[in-house]
Amino acid sequence: MAESFYQYWGKCRQNADNSSYHLLAYHNLDVAACGYQIVKHNYLNSFELFEKIGFSSNDKEQAALWFAYFLAWHDIGKFANGFQKLFKHNNPQLVAADPSKEYLSRHDSLGWWLWREFLSLKPEIQLDQYNRKIKNLYNIWLLIMAGHHGKPPKLLKDIKGKLAFNQQDKESASDYIQAINQLFIKDNKLQHYLEFFSDETHQKKLNQISWLIAGLTVISDWLGSNEQLFAFNRQVMPLMEYWQNHAIIQAENAIATLPKLSSVAQFKNIKNLFPFIEKPTPLQEYALSCQLFDENPELFIMEDVTGAGKTEASMILASRLMSAQKAQGIYIGLPTMATANAIYQRTANVYEKLYQTGSHPSLVLTHGASYMNPNFTQSILTNDHISQQKYSNGEQSVSAECNEWFVDTRKKALLAEVGVGTLDQVLMAIMPFKHQSLRLLGLQHKLLILDEIHAYDSYMVKLLEVLLNYHASQGGSAIILTATLPGFLREKLLNAFNKGLTNNQQTLSLNQSLPFPLITRLNYHGLTEQPIDTREEVKRQVKIAWIADIETGITRIKQSIEQGKIICWIKNSVADAIELYQQLQLTLNIDTDHILLFHSRFAFCDRLEIEEKALTWAGKSSNSEIRQAKVIIATQVIEQSLDLDFDEMISDIAPIDLLIQRAGRLQRHVRDKYGNIKPDNKENLSKDERDPPVLTVFAPPWQDEPQKDWLDNPAFRNTSYVYPNHAYLWLTQKILLKQEYIKMPQEARLLIDSVYAQDIELPSGLSEVYNKEKGKSFSHSSIANQSVLDINSGYRRGIDSYWDEDVELSTRLSKDNIDLYLAYNEENKIIPYSVNSEYAWEQSRVPISRSKWERIKKSIKQLDDISLEKIRQQLHRPQAIIVLLEKGKDSSFYSKSLGFYAN
Repeated sequence: MAESFYQYWGKCRQNADNSSYHLLAYHNLDVAACGYQIVKHNYLNSFELFEKIGFSSNDKEQAALWFAYFLAWHDIGKFANGFQKLFKHNNPQLVAADPSKEYLSRHDSLGWWLWREFLSLKPEIQLDQYNRKIKNLYNIWLLIMAGHHGKPPKLLKDIKGKLAFNQQDKESASDYIQAINQLFIKDNKLQHYLEFFSDETHQKKLNQISWLIAGLTVISDWLGSNEQLFAFNRQVMPLMEYWQNHAIIQAENAIATLPKLSSVAQFKNIKNLFPFIEKPTPLQEYALSCQLFDENPELFIMEDVTGAGKTEASMILASRLMSAQKAQGIYIGLPTMATANAIYQRTANVYEKLYQTGSHPSLVLTHGASYMNPNFTQSILTNDHISQQKYSNGEQSVSAECNEWFVDTRKKALLAEVGVGTLDQVLMAIMPFKHQSLRLLGLQHKLLILDEIHAYDSYMVKLLEVLLNYHASQGGSAIILTATLPGFLREKLLNAFNKGLTNNQQTLSLNQSLPFPLITRLNYHGLTEQPIDTREEVKRQVKIAWIADIETGITRIKQSIEQGKIICWIKNSVADAIELYQQLQLTLNIDTDHILLFHSRFAFCDRLEIEEKALTWAGKSSNSEIRQAKVIIATQVIEQSLDLDFDEMISDIAPIDLLIQRAGRLQRHVRDKYGNIKPDNKENLSKDERDPPVLTVFAPPWQDEPQKDWLDNPAFRNTSYVYPNHAYLWLTQKILLKQEYIKMPQEARLLIDSVYAQDIELPSGLSEVYNKEKGKSFSHSSIANQSVLDINSGYRRGIDSYWDEDVELSTRLSKDNIDLYLAYNEENKIIPYSVNSEYAWEQSRVPISRSKWERIKKSIKQLDDISLEKIRQQLHRPQAIIVLLEKGKDSSFYSKSLGFYAN
């Protein structure tokens, strides 16, 4: 019992007595036992991963032991004396501190160094038939194990490793590895697997799966590091005794804290999911009736107009795909937090019906501000609450539930059965973000439902292509929903999925002349493109009118007010929206109770109030009294997610797909001539009694041969900045002048392709800016391509440095925005602008561009450096900027009605 490795601690409580530590060998076995139990009981579908790398269905025990063996290596970097010195003690049972050794790198990277530079060369730990192929096999597994803190270990230079370990440390680590070789490999007959798994075909597959096994490793380490589950033990005993009498027993208790997998329900009928649907739309009918083949992955692209029931159609199809064993859960990815919040509410009403009665599936809202959504936070249940839930006679609960295990850190959110959030959350899975392996693990067996896919730029589209490629290669299916999808984008997404599906680089041949609406389906049986009808109620045409000056638009607003209507003008920039709002107040003398400004540069608390007011005025349930003579001046914030319905609308010129989106908020619901919603029956739904809808577009006078200064008019300067590819604006104006109407769905394809088709001839004056912006688009795609992981190379760092802490990585290549936090200084105490007590600071946040801040910061009162640092630590926002307002006084840069207006 004199093995030297018993002199090393693995866990400790600092500032306690000399006995407050847990031996390193035991901690390694705790984690190993957790991994063993996870695989043995197939938690998180873990055994399926081991089947993919060669273990048969009869080998579950052997697979569990195999995983446990390598997990027992995971903290070998802690043998470094530089690490051991972190526990200040004078205990003679532990290794003495070596003053010549330093802790310059994390223990995970030190462990990888120790294997590569020392242990792999030691004859004592080499097993029978140890050779180059077996060493390569160990390399793959030990990269996974060393990366148990959420990212692959660094490849350290020799000097850093040498400065951490002395010779005794290295020999003690060698003694420990020999002991676990004896415990796992020789005594459990795993040795024959070493040669079996050493061929290149196996290792190629293992490299792909290694990213998912890395996720299991992280979870095993989290469980095995829980002091409440694994008590500290410093009593020396044989490893086999500790394994059998402590680690394995406690690990069984530990995995009992993991959520149980919910059983999928068989699809019944549409009424079971959506009782309010009397007659399915054509899109929903397709989702109900299309033939499903085998368990292999499929991609569906559903293109239809707003109001065609795409969300319900996707859930119907999701239920059928899950019943066909193509998925065990879903993730709905959306472009913004606002759209995610809206879809979360709708999903909460139906998601439980995807699972068998008595199950407790979790529904997670996952985005940067989900903790401020009260509907979600109130749904979070502890394990005790879940076990106490009682349903009568097989009834399921009527409100959303989420097991707290999935939300104690956002890193685990994708592991829940059903998730709703921004697309960013799944894109992080295929990028070098810390703990991306947990996100990849969460995507396993998930059906991806991606809504409003047209909203993304070239950078995000490239990331999405990589995601679809990976998801298909892992057997995952996807549904894409859109109202305005350019043909080239449909082609990109289909080809990305197809290459992952077939491992074939051949490009698909699409029929770009098919009408809209359209369902495109791709699986092993090939590609099908099927035009469909849409329901009569959402077929509509909106007349296009044109104005070229602000004054004419103001006159239109005045006329609308006099007629008792509600009108919206969508401006392309915040500055333009604020300027118009102030101009209207001066020229029309509108009461503040009848005009509203809505843009993105409000403090979060004020924006929520404005959004609620906009929905009250123009939402589906608004009536003639509420809508009477109202004006909303807004930016792009109302293009998506908000169910708004205006009698009249003016919009600045924008690309065609955005104008179609904006027109979707014009006479969106069927109303009587006074603006009251008509009762929901066939007789009343036949016709809207308001004047026919007209979208008035504010644009420069038409030019057949525009020059490059086409948008230089001051009224369009900000539009030219927001939409820099001016060719798209000119082409939009050209096709709308020709067609005179937006007719949906019959002319949707014509409108979109007239702007975004790849072979359009442009006037010479616009060629330069078009080519410049297309070049930027290609550059952004290239940047995205360099920012994704090379999954096939295995769980390791690439040649890039994206894994490093000081390298910024983002799912969006957006302008450099910063967050300002509004505050008051009251009696030398800094208090947030928002009165919300729980999230007051976050609700006092205002996003603005860094360039704007640099221009104006000298004129705005800020905190002194000492006070600022205190608030930053409190917020956990090291870059936060605190700006001070004076209570009861008008600010020179912010107001509740204007938002942040400094220029």
